[in-house]
This record gives sequence, C-alpha cells and structure tokens, in this order.
Amino acid sequence: MMSNTKKADPYRRLLRWTIILLVLLALLATAYVLMDKYQQGERDRAAQRIEEENKVLIEDYNKRRAEFQASQQTTGQTKPLPTPKESGWDVLDLSDFPVKAERDVAATREEMLLGGLLLVNRWHAMPPDFTLAEPHLKSIGTETSFRVGVTGREVQVLEPVIKALDAMIGDAKKAGLESYIVRQGYRTATEQTEIWNKELALYADRYSGDALTEKARVRVAYPGTSDYHTGMSVFMDVYNRNDSELNKMAFQTTDQAKWMNEHAAEYGFIFRFPVQGYPDASTVDKSYITGINLKDMDVYRYVGIPHAMTMKALGMCLEEYIDYLIAHPHIAVYQDGVMKYEIYRVPGGNEDATISLTAGAKEYSVSTDNMNGLVVAMVY
Repeated sequence: MMSNTKKADPYRRLLRWTIILLVLLALLATAYVLMDKYQQGERDRAAQRIEEENKVLIEDYNKRRAEFQASQQTTGQTKPLPTPKESGWDVLDLSDFPVKAERDVAATREEMLLGGLLLVNRWHAMPPDFTLAEPHLKSIGTETSFRVGVTGREVQVLEPVIKALDAMIGDAKKAGLESYIVRQGYRTATEQTEIWNKELALYADRYSGDALTEKARVRVAYPGTSDYHTGMSVFMDVYNRNDSELNKMAFQTTDQAKWMNEHAAEYGFIFRFPVQGYPDASTVDKSYITGINLKDMDVYRYVGIPHAMTMKALGMCLEEYIDYLIAHPHIAVYQDGVMKYEIYRVPGGNEDATISLTAGAKEYSVSTDNMNGLVVAMVY
C-alpha cells in the first residue's frame, strides 16, 4: 500500500524562507531610511530654528548699538562699564558695549574648526567640511613620545589638544601624580557606526523602531553626533602595569582624577558630561542639556583656556555656555579685578571671515560653535 503522506519539497521550503527573509530585509531597510529621514528632519528643523534666533539676535544687537550711539550723541555722556569684583573670578556682560576694535585679521574656516567650541551632540551633527581639520589629527603617543599614556598608537586627537594634554599630564607628574592613560580619542563616522550597530544588536530582540533607537542612545551616540568626532575629547583613566590596586580603581575615585578636575580648566579642558553627583558630589546635573546621563563617562573636552576658565566660573557645560554667549554676545572675564579675557560672538563661522581685535589683545582664538555662530576669545 502506498502512503498518502506528502513529502515536503525542500526547494519550496527554501524558497519560502528566502521570500520571508527578503521581506524582512525590505522592512528593515525601509525602517532605516525612515529613521534617517526623521533624524535629518530634526537637524534641519533645529538649524532653521537657530538661524531664526540668530536673526532676532542680530536685529536686537543692532538696535541696542544704535540706541547706545544715539544716547552718546544726545547726552554727550558715555555709559559706564560695569565694575568687576575685586577678588575671585567675575564674568561681566558687555553686550551693550561694542568691541573696541583696533585691527582686523583674517580667520579661516579651518581655524574655526580647530578653535574648541565645535558643538556636536544628538541635536547638532558634525559639519561635512570637518575634512578641513582632519590633517591636524595626530597620534597622542607618537606626538608626545608616550609621555601621555594611551591604549595604542592609533588613539588620535587634534594637535592643539595634544599640546594642552601633554602640558597638563606633565604638570600632574610634577605634582606627584602619574599613570594617566587616554583610552579613547577621535572616532570616525565608520567606527561610530560599527559601535552603534553592536549596541542595536544587544536590544533588537526586545525593542524596535524609535524605542530601539532611544535604548541604544543611552550609551552610544548616533553616528555623526558623537563628541568623539570632534577630535577634541579624550576618555581618561589610570593604568600602571606594576600597580594592580590602582588599576582596579574607578577613575573618579583616584587622586589623579581629583587633581585633573581641579586643574583641567587651566589647560583648556572641561568635564564634558556632568551628571548629578558626578564626577564629584558637588556636581549639578547637566544631562538634560547634554543628552548624556551616565556616571562612567570620564570624558574631558578641550575648548581652550579662555572658554574653559569662563565655563568653570559660570558653572556651565558646553551647551549651556554656547546658549549663554547667544544671549550675551560680548562678555569680559576678570580675575581679582583685572581683565583676563574678552569674548564675543557674532553670527557666522561657516566660512572664512574677517574678525576684529582690540589693541590690548596679546593672543586670540576663533571658533565656530556649529550653531551658526563665530566666537572670538581675546587674552590680555
């Protein structure tokens, strides 16, 4: 007797699974495209909002400057500058007073990208012309002859960052503190994409769509929006092959971290992602504005000495500081009643420009903030 049981056709089964997989791949590709369009739309809307805000600021600044000049002509009196405190650091708003320009100098877009204030976070992506700055990316180990410890020769940051980092680690050594190591530096978009995809894979069986994206973003920045892309941030730690006890310690519990938190601004560095009680118990939470809420992100960002010291005096993170400069486009920073820095922001920073300097400025830096702003810091 012949059996009535039909044997499954293996080729038909293979074809069926192939079709299912193709459909799933098509759905995933569609989801990726939609997510990418959503991200781009968010960036475009943010850029438009910033451009509109800048227009309002320009109009307001011009209006106040015209009123100031008119008042001088009608009254013959000059409005007095605000008086700084006699001791300690003090930041004064001089937005009602024009910069006393004595000379103009040319500033290139390349200089602006190296200036320290390039803001990159989940709301502000890397500018496509960062390629102008890429030739200045160098190996920390090679450039410092490994005076600054690194996990490998491939760890890179921009040249101004290496110079500042070398000086800071050298002075820490003079203070009796060694064994610093830089674990991470500059990341390419390709490297960030690899890390992002690995993070997505960890949660793909429990989340999907926007929920999956937000879950991955807890620990990993979306490609193109990582602060590591700027070449100005370093992830710090301690390591000594002859000291196993030190190697077990979390960085912020070490004397090395305490010294660095106290002195980093003197070399142009800030702690990039402050959260409540981290890196120290007195730290005020800034995660609502940085977008990062992690207590193991020991990332220090180079912004230049004038900006770092001003941010320290104001108690601000990078995002807050740029917002502050948008609202107060001309400030003066004093130490013990003596002006140390004069900082001003004007719309621009996206192309070569001419900037104005005062007669007393010994040094200056110029930076794009990636928010359609050009920031000039003068050192006295």
